[in-house]
Amino acid sequence: YIPYKQFALRNYYQWGMPSNKAWDKLMLKECNDQAAWRQPYQHHPAEMLFDLQSDPFELNNLATDPEYESVLRAFRGAVSENIRRTRDLGLFIPSSREGVNLYDKVIQENYPLEELYSMAELAGTAEKKDLPSLLKALNSSEPDIRYWAAVGFGHLASKGNLDKAPGELLKLLEDANPYVACEAAYAVSYTEDAEKGVKRLVFPSNEEDRKIGYAMLESLSLDHTKRHLIQPYISELTEKAASLPAKENEDSGLMARGILVNMGSLNIDDQHGASSYEQGLKLNRGRRPMKPTP
Repeated sequence: YIPYKQFALRNYYQWGMPSNKAWDKLMLKECNDQAAWRQPYQHHPAEMLFDLQSDPFELNNLATDPEYESVLRAFRGAVSENIRRTRDLGLFIPSSREGVNLYDKVIQENYPLEELYSMAELAGTAEKKDLPSLLKALNSSEPDIRYWAAVGFGHLASKGNLDKAPGELLKLLEDANPYVACEAAYAVSYTEDAEKGVKRLVFPSNEEDRKIGYAMLESLSLDHTKRHLIQPYISELTEKAASLPAKENEDSGLMARGILVNMGSLNIDDQHGASSYEQGLKLNRGRRPMKPTP
């Protein structure tokens, strides 16, 4: 649903493993030419369709192949129908889930689920003709719908189909909901007002929301065309990387170091704390048998 984001970002323990750090080094130095290894660092398409018999590693996306158009349409319809039939609540942003039973909330507030589903489906495939619908959704009273509208603008902007950020999108940089504000900032980062977007991601409105902006900034820093916008904030990020307290799986300092690694300002070996390797081994051993054990 968010195709302009990379397939994967670093997490607290896994990327402290020697194999993952070696993988990171190869990719960031552009020394690897294997498609399967490059995939996690790349933006993923809005829709993907694979022939698992002939392509078990899912490297040849058939979604744009005219020969498979009917198959793609059938699967697309099946997913859309299933979301509505089951009243899927997976498209709500994290803040909407805090302190509430989301199922009860949706029923009690008569939440406009169809509007949410339609906007999320539109976001990843939006074209210029969809701008009126996206603009209208930016003004929704529901933060989840504003969020997906911002995703739609991010998709358009990252594809080069939105040069100037509309006033409604710029206004969302000050949205009370940090997920909405940061998604809007990411979209703005691909327009003529890019500096405003990046600045919003670097400097959160509230300290507890810093990791939301940093997560977006880490994704942005993997885009070679956007690194010059982050460069002026290297000192700020370096200071935060060193001073922010470590919180397992919610470490803004780790994210700051990840951004610095992507920018070439920090060695990947210095991204994780000294204990991350042992923590990773302990967690992995508890999840599944490892043969041979590292």
